[in-house]
Amino acid sequence: MTAMDGGERLDEGPAALNSVLERPHADGRARPLEETFPLRGDAGRARLMQETWRAFAGGMADAMAAAFGDGRSPPEIAYAIGEIVHNYFRTRGVTLTSYELRRLVAELLGQRDRGRRPPTGGPLVQFASEPSARTTSWIDADAAPPPAVGDTVFAGPPSRLVTVTPRDIDAVLVADVVAKIRARLAGDPFGLPRKVVIDAIAAVLDGSRPDERDQLARLALGELCGLGPIDRLWADRSIHAVFVNGPDAVYVERAGVIEPSQERFHDSAHLEEIVGRLVKRAAASPAVAISLRDGSEGVVLFPPAAPTGPVLTLRRGEPGEATLERLVAARRLDRPMADLLRIATRCRLNMLVVGPERAGKTALLAALARDLGDARVVTLARHREFRWASTSKVELTASPQAPLATLLAAGLRLRPDRLVVDSLQPFDVPALGNLLSAGARGVVAAGEPQAMAGVPRQSVDLLVSVGRLHGSFVVIAIEDATGAQLFAYQEGGGFQRQLATPSFAGTVHKAGYGEALSSVLR
Repeated sequence: MTAMDGGERLDEGPAALNSVLERPHADGRARPLEETFPLRGDAGRARLMQETWRAFAGGMADAMAAAFGDGRSPPEIAYAIGEIVHNYFRTRGVTLTSYELRRLVAELLGQRDRGRRPPTGGPLVQFASEPSARTTSWIDADAAPPPAVGDTVFAGPPSRLVTVTPRDIDAVLVADVVAKIRARLAGDPFGLPRKVVIDAIAAVLDGSRPDERDQLARLALGELCGLGPIDRLWADRSIHAVFVNGPDAVYVERAGVIEPSQERFHDSAHLEEIVGRLVKRAAASPAVAISLRDGSEGVVLFPPAAPTGPVLTLRRGEPGEATLERLVAARRLDRPMADLLRIATRCRLNMLVVGPERAGKTALLAALARDLGDARVVTLARHREFRWASTSKVELTASPQAPLATLLAAGLRLRPDRLVVDSLQPFDVPALGNLLSAGARGVVAAGEPQAMAGVPRQSVDLLVSVGRLHGSFVVIAIEDATGAQLFAYQEGGGFQRQLATPSFAGTVHKAGYGEALSSVLR
């Protein structure tokens, strides 16, 4: 999917932009790369190879299954796997040596051996220049001996597999496909219905080899409806930020280290086109903040501030990594407001977080839950943003087979100190209302206004309203059960303490936090 999407959410339906480029991040079952062959030389290249290998294991299962199908002979299978591996690594900036490619192909064939019934014969493929020590196979015991396959299996022209500079050829091929697709469409593909563009891509690529067709379809969709080179980078979950200094100067941040990327824009016009999809430039503003669906944020600088052309920075948003300290530092709320929310969660007050889509509800819930330390927390949502490691946390994920409304009662039976519920929909509210009316305590739930309107207000101690301001989210107001405002955000004036005395003050005093509450509200 494109970087602009931030991923589809089960509670929102299809994203506005939804390319097939991104795949779910997973480590898969591949052995660590260093167990396949020694990683020597450049440490940066070794790290990139390891990350690419993990991503390959989690995202290329379908392509690998296709390589083993269609009645191919063993040499043809080896060739197909080698081509898939080579192209995958190359598009991520790694050109494999002949030795590295052979070892990865052998490893993938070995995984296939290990994943099937107990073997009785020899290996499927054995390289002539590198005899295998393996004695197992997934072929029948009475099958013919496996052929020895020399390096020439990878060298048959005009395959791009062994071309030293295949990246330029790929760029030319993708550009040619994109040009043909544009010729079939009436108007700018970015403004057309997604299905129209996908149908055009399928028509142009009709007759291509399956593995090549899938790859070209993903690249073409990113160019036509997504963010082009940024899409290809954003599909790599190890990348936390992208920096575009110009058409041919793209950098990424991995593990806190900024390094150059192999991705490039065709020219200045291409860069301006992609930037134009992210933001419509305001005539009076040379710097425009941008925000994506997943909470990722960045900025684009235009001339004359950036004399040579647009400059872009985009940092991935990870709502589950939010903490109250980070939110305070980012001015999403101020210190007294954060302290009040801390007191509320420790006193097991019932709290609702209400706001529109992309208004920071998930980030605030994560920050509150993480702030509880070793307290027993049960999280319930339709996503996996609450997946941080904690032995005291239980994560429940709703699905069509396990509806959120059903899991609400089950989550409460787990005896949590806090039950954190995200992405509530209108049809979930009756179940939540029943729990609260029955006396449940320590519930922190979030949803959009139309969903939360049905929650009985008298069973809620604290209502936190969030919204978007200048491309970022902010806590707009905090109210008690009577609707009295305790804090409010005023544009131009910042966060303001109101004069109301909270209706839950007695509960807080009984819990031993009366002095702390008085200090916060002073």
